Amino acid sequence: MLTRFTVGNFRSFDKVQSLSMIAGSIQKHKERLFKAPDFKVLKFGALYGANASGKSNFVDAMQFALMILHFGTKTCDKESYFRLNIGNKKKNSYFEFEFVVDGKNFAYGFEILISEGSIIEEWLIELKPQKNRILFTRNTETLKYDFNKDLIEKKSYERLSIYFDDYKSVRDKLFLGNLVSEKNDFIKNNPGLEILNDIYHWLFNINVSSPETPVTGYDCLTNKDSAKLLQSLKCFATGISDIKFNNVSKEQVLKDLPQKDRSRIEEQLTRFSACPHCRKKHAKSTLKINGNLFFATSNSKGLEFQEVLFEHNDVKDVLFSLGDESDGTQRLLDLLSVVLCKEKNTLFVIDEIDRCLHPQLTVYFVKKFLNFAKKKNIQLLISTHESHLLDLDILRQDEIFFVEKRNDGSSEIYPFDRFKERFDKKIEKPYLEGRYGGSPIFDDFFSFDEEV
Repeated sequence: MLTRFTVGNFRSFDKVQSLSMIAGSIQKHKERLFKAPDFKVLKFGALYGANASGKSNFVDAMQFALMILHFGTKTCDKESYFRLNIGNKKKNSYFEFEFVVDGKNFAYGFEILISEGSIIEEWLIELKPQKNRILFTRNTETLKYDFNKDLIEKKSYERLSIYFDDYKSVRDKLFLGNLVSEKNDFIKNNPGLEILNDIYHWLFNINVSSPETPVTGYDCLTNKDSAKLLQSLKCFATGISDIKFNNVSKEQVLKDLPQKDRSRIEEQLTRFSACPHCRKKHAKSTLKINGNLFFATSNSKGLEFQEVLFEHNDVKDVLFSLGDESDGTQRLLDLLSVVLCKEKNTLFVIDEIDRCLHPQLTVYFVKKFLNFAKKKNIQLLISTHESHLLDLDILRQDEIFFVEKRNDGSSEIYPFDRFKERFDKKIEKPYLEGRYGGSPIFDDFFSFDEEV
């Protein structure tokens, strides 16, 4: 479970800013909190702010940090630092996740000189009430590193020292990602390192979605319990009465695609089919092509393809592709993967959750999630403009956050509960009037009654 995310010198964030998911002392809706050993954690957070305030940049910061963890710095945008301060080009950017895994609280983060794609520091620390426990740290400028020897067998000390000596000056990759993905045998021979494996996979399974990208790749459609999905679709009044999976060939999937796109997807499928983990788990890869939705399944026989089609109003033999559905239904089909999620300790981060959704549908979806979160340990962090959610009968005070632009163009994050409003206060109208910040301020620079 995420407890805090911190970012500094990235996009519109200049100084270090944090969003904390640690619950306050509020008594309302306690049943949907996650109980960590020393504190309680929110399972939901809503981020509000005017257009261009920095909401999307905060979500992008999480995605940026995860991309560096998984793929290194070679493809990172080297102008993603806070450019309104000229000196920031030569300053490090800061990213840190704090989270609970296996009942323990950890902090994993790194500093990177974005303009050069150079990782400067990296650390993983177990956070304890009395004294923190360092699991590892490294600094590529001083070439100093530290590793907790309690995690490894004595016979592995020398090998680990050699590995760290080789890695201490590596600036384009993070040690955690490299250790877990490239040194599986080392981890197997040192059971104490399994916690690093668990931490990496928790980070790997964070789902970050921008308005242009799907949240989970329509995972809910792969759910074997189709009855629950169909029941959910009926609750949301989509008109969909059944879902069909038609077997198709690879050629049918790729037909009518330009050669460049075809080559890109074939390369993606080749990597997917070569993954032994995917074959073992019968994993599915989602392909959205020309409005059609396909699933590719990897197994011992190779790749098998299915097209996803939809039946409406119980009319048999009349099937619709995903592209035939409205933008709102397509969005909802993706979002349902959150409330139907079966994975434990999963974090979903969705930018502009209300895109393509009716206001009442957005509120209804969030209410469904909050009810679902009473029983499941999953988290949902959203950015939104939907003011109807600003209702303290729906949300706790500490589940609401604001992002606001300062005069120097930098973004600031702050929690709503700093205002100490009563639990029965009506807050939507004061928010729209600008009382809490995070809402647009307009300048009447010309009159619409005048000729332009």
